[in-house]
Amino acid sequence: MSQPAAYTIRRSQRARRARLTITAEGDALVVLPVKADERLAAELVARHGRWLLRHQSRIRGQRTALAARPAVGLGRTIMLRGCETRIVVLEAPTSRPTVRHDAAAGALLVEGRDAAAQAARLVERWLRSEARRQLAAAIAVRGAQMGFWPNRLTVRDQRTRWGSASRRGTLSFSWRLVMCPAEVLDYVVVHELAHLRWAGHGPRFWALVRRHVPRADEHRRWLREHHALLRAALD
Repeated sequence: MSQPAAYTIRRSQRARRARLTITAEGDALVVLPVKADERLAAELVARHGRWLLRHQSRIRGQRTALAARPAVGLGRTIMLRGCETRIVVLEAPTSRPTVRHDAAAGALLVEGRDAAAQAARLVERWLRSEARRQLAAAIAVRGAQMGFWPNRLTVRDQRTRWGSASRRGTLSFSWRLVMCPAEVLDYVVVHELAHLRWAGHGPRFWALVRRHVPRADEHRRWLREHHALLRAALD
């Protein structure tokens, strides 16, 4: 008989029911309402044991792979538009450092003076610019289809969200979306445009999203499964 999975309990004033989550480190966390019986946590972990072990194994495998990566300036591989792309540094003492994408070689070339030392900063700046270009293009297409247009687009280093929509009509996105497959970036754009019509995540909101992106659930799952990898891409 297998041992029950270890877990931690956290009480929350806002929790209305018991909820099982997995932390970024792969640890099981059960969030309970303040007055809930602790036995609910054990029952929840036992009921979802297979799911828990599967995702803990995936997360810990990702963390092991992340720890084994070479430095950004020494040949690290990242994702770009869903494809593995190697960062290649070419030192050129007399030239200003630049970044360019060699699609045929599947590489981002960082060339110039002190390129290795500046590789992470230079690649992030290039990715941010490319993200803005791709997001603006997707908004132009999807905005025309949906009939919703943002007042402003910002590309930021959002830690926990892929995108957000403000009441003033500003759409903000994580620059890391540029590393996702095109259809995943497109889903996030549709998701945030839909918030210009519906503020919450109710049935009408999801009906609108799924009308334009039938595979929305699949893309949400992809983002969850690759969150740690994308978040730490240049760390």
